[in-house]
Amino acid sequence: MGAGKEPNYPEPELALDALDAPHDVFGELGTTLEAEHAADARHLANRKAVTDALSESLPISRKVVLVAALAWGVVGVPYLHPSLAAYRLLAPPPVDVTAAVDTTPAAGGPLPESAVGEAQLPGATVDAQARAKELEAATENRGPIAQKKIAMPDGVELGKEKKPPRSIEDPTGKALTPFLEKLARVDRKEPGAVVRILYYGDSIVASDFVTGQLRRKLQTRFGDAGHGYALIANAWPGWFHIDVARSASAEWKVSTCVGPYAEDGLYGLGCASFQTRSKGVWTTIGTASLDKWGRHASRFEVELLKQPGGGRIELVVDDGERREVSTDGETALDWPSITVPDGPHKLTVRTLDDKPVRLFGVRMERDVPGVTLTACGITGARARFLDKQDDAHFGEVLRAAKPDLVVLAFGSNEITDGQLYPMDQYRETLAAVMAQVEKAVPNAARMLSGPPDMASNNPTHGNSRPMANVLVENQKKVALERGWAFWDQYRAMGGAGSMWSWIQAGLGSQDMFHPTGQGGNVLGNWAYLALIEAYEKYLAEHAQ
Repeated sequence: MGAGKEPNYPEPELALDALDAPHDVFGELGTTLEAEHAADARHLANRKAVTDALSESLPISRKVVLVAALAWGVVGVPYLHPSLAAYRLLAPPPVDVTAAVDTTPAAGGPLPESAVGEAQLPGATVDAQARAKELEAATENRGPIAQKKIAMPDGVELGKEKKPPRSIEDPTGKALTPFLEKLARVDRKEPGAVVRILYYGDSIVASDFVTGQLRRKLQTRFGDAGHGYALIANAWPGWFHIDVARSASAEWKVSTCVGPYAEDGLYGLGCASFQTRSKGVWTTIGTASLDKWGRHASRFEVELLKQPGGGRIELVVDDGERREVSTDGETALDWPSITVPDGPHKLTVRTLDDKPVRLFGVRMERDVPGVTLTACGITGARARFLDKQDDAHFGEVLRAAKPDLVVLAFGSNEITDGQLYPMDQYRETLAAVMAQVEKAVPNAARMLSGPPDMASNNPTHGNSRPMANVLVENQKKVALERGWAFWDQYRAMGGAGSMWSWIQAGLGSQDMFHPTGQGGNVLGNWAYLALIEAYEKYLAEHAQ
């Protein structure tokens, strides 16, 4: 597919100053409730505009116009947005979860010109290691938002681990085999054996609560082979990783696969491209210093783009050793690396002149048996946004990551889209992205992770977005058709209405779909137990 080749969907417009708009703690442009209220306000404003226009241009009385407009407001407006479904006078047809939920595709068209370019970062990137404490924070009852307590499945003993509330679905029995084979080599401490997990997702992954806890559990059990890849700066507010030290100056400008878009479609592994044309702009990444995880590294690898007229950068290790790198040359990806004695280290990348420099991220690993987990969270993304990448470029960065397991964990933003897109076309675009992954890294294991439940303030739907179940069923259908494993977070939580209860228990955020740090702890533990269950089964089948 590639940039511009997906079905003709309208993409959200993002002005170049969009990063300056108010965000919640997860970097979203407003919360779910705020989006519902904003939709109501837009409908009221549109109704007033229509009334005013008619009263000025048609030879009828203002009272007639107002009555007609009011009738439209009562009957028609509730059909303009899924959040107003409870106010509809006519019952909608039943939804087939495998068919289109809306038979009228939204009008498409070219991206607005303002959506192509680069945005100034909202500020400096500051070290967020301390946010890891949110994983272990005590939960507290949040009051009357839900009427029932969350019942956390305790599971049964499974070897040294406990059984997860829901197993990974893999009818082929082969989707995870490459990952499990490598994990067994790591478990035997074979020299050079490293399991690399590449985990894409939306803002739930951008927060690194779920993936961070999963990384910690896997590294505790199998060994710490390094943090993996991280963006050189926060492309979105609320983006952070735990167990790694990261900071960067505010002068970087950014283009991302959710906008503002890079004209060439080159975004690196993390779907964010950082540019500067100034001397002295910097970023620092290093080993962690607060908790027991992430305290060692033996290799840093910078992902950058060489380009005609590119500037010079210096790589500084621990404020000592310096290496100068030129980014001038034919347009091509490059990964200059620095090897250091295994232990605590930091790498600073700094521009040396006023020529253009374009960086993506830094990979930090160790040459010991263990696990790395790269969390590529893209705030506001739908799965199809991965296809904003140039195809050849996307394939190249995937291969450079050397993943043994690729996880795609999208769906929450598609749920908020409601019935805007037909489900048959959703499945088509999801399958196209999956096909790109398959082509780029054919020997990697592959898994879809369904979204958590999404709460609603509408009690007629059991305080759950109906589209959550629809999305999950369609994801599962595509996963099984393409031979991918499927991890159903939605049903692991308890299905419809579970997030409403999680909010009361302090496991869900007030925005109604992000887990808190404590909730991420739970989901990360469950994902770990589900993978361990698959691993224990693999070991039993290959005992000979």
